[in-house]
Amino acid sequence: MDLLTRWVHLLAVALYLGATVAIALVFLPAVEAVEDPALQRQLLARGLRPYNVLSVGALGVLVISGASGLTDLKAALGPDFARLLWRLVGKLALTFVLINVATYFSFGLAHRLVRAELGGLPVEPAKQASMMVRMRWTAWTGAALAAWTAWVGLALVR
Repeated sequence: MDLLTRWVHLLAVALYLGATVAIALVFLPAVEAVEDPALQRQLLARGLRPYNVLSVGALGVLVISGASGLTDLKAALGPDFARLLWRLVGKLALTFVLINVATYFSFGLAHRLVRAELGGLPVEPAKQASMMVRMRWTAWTGAALAAWTAWVGLALVR
């Protein structure tokens, strides 16, 4: 992987991981402290709308820069590339799971609350509270998967 692609890849990892940990550690607990469900939803919409774009964009950059790096690695190793096959399968499997978890957070949970707020659609307080709990668990799962995937990727380049 050339230097520019590696830096882009690392910045995208840092962006996704940092934003996701901030959502789980700071943003969601702060919003949960607000007792009024309508105000809570308004705050969620304001914070989650940019996060959705940021996280999905960072994951897209990770996929493209990772594929580019994989192509470079295959060209550099030639026939020896086959010795990395199972480790690559492991990393790609983790990447697949991470993307599914992250898109569930962004599109399955967060976007629904943003859309409800922007469209003035009603959301029952109990359902909103349940979605916030799921968002917190999903964010931590996404952060753990991102860290694990990065760790497996570091082992590939050694």
